[in-house]
Amino acid sequence: MPLPDLTTRLAALPLWSGPLEIEPLPGGLTNRNVLVRSGQGRFVARAAGDNAIHGIDRRAEQAATRAAAEAGLGPELVWAEADLMVLRHVEGRTLAATDLAEAATLRRTVALLRLAGTAMPRLYRGPVLDRRPLVLLDRYRRMLSERPNRWRGAVEACRPLLTRLAAGLAAIPPGFAHNDIHGGNLIDDGHRLWLVDWEYAGQGQPMADIASLANNALLSEEHAGEALAQWLGHGPDAGEREAFAAMRLAAALRDLLWGYAQDAFAAPPAEDLADYIAVNEQRVKTAAQRLQPRR
Repeated sequence: MPLPDLTTRLAALPLWSGPLEIEPLPGGLTNRNVLVRSGQGRFVARAAGDNAIHGIDRRAEQAATRAAAEAGLGPELVWAEADLMVLRHVEGRTLAATDLAEAATLRRTVALLRLAGTAMPRLYRGPVLDRRPLVLLDRYRRMLSERPNRWRGAVEACRPLLTRLAAGLAAIPPGFAHNDIHGGNLIDDGHRLWLVDWEYAGQGQPMADIASLANNALLSEEHAGEALAQWLGHGPDAGEREAFAAMRLAAALRDLLWGYAQDAFAAPPAEDLADYIAVNEQRVKTAAQRLQPRR
């Protein structure tokens, strides 16, 4: 059952006429998510959890959510408070890695990311947050290095990779990025895809999104290259391929350090993240091998 305080808050909103049915939704490590059924339709309410660990700014999340709806990327935001959003419910299913690896779905997803890259900078009206991958990684590194936790040694071992990334990411164009592309944030309603959960979005490097897609969809090197070419709108040259390899490493490191921080500092304590961390440790190793110097 949803927590009583959230039920009471939702019932008091001036959105409804008649009784509500409220049902918890799975997922949401940084939010509590519930499905609301009312005479006005079906809605998803997101109550914000701890913002500090991951540098989440709920004002920016709401601004990005509004912009995404205006762009046709995401559902309508019908109510927003400092720590609460109510969005129109999208009837559909979230995607799995196997869905994303299917050729037609992959093409649709890449097209959605291309639209996000062009529409969001024009429509976003919120705080300007620096979400460049190196900035995000350095924030996690400092937090995990300076505060007592069991991942200090693992983070220290990542330092050489972070140093290598500085050069690899420098030439990648800036822009607006979602920064959390995986199947759980993509909904297929049977006709189109929707991109949701904009809490990590901001001014960064949009190639991070196509890199995360390649990692989380478990794409082969051939299919990752095809997705990159579709996203770019042309076949990548050698420099773009090298930049993409660097960004795939940055995306894997971001997911890994996110897991370390969530495990170490989440309040209440995080659910068991052992499998998630192990998967991303292996992804970091694989991505680092792509950056081996060319002979």
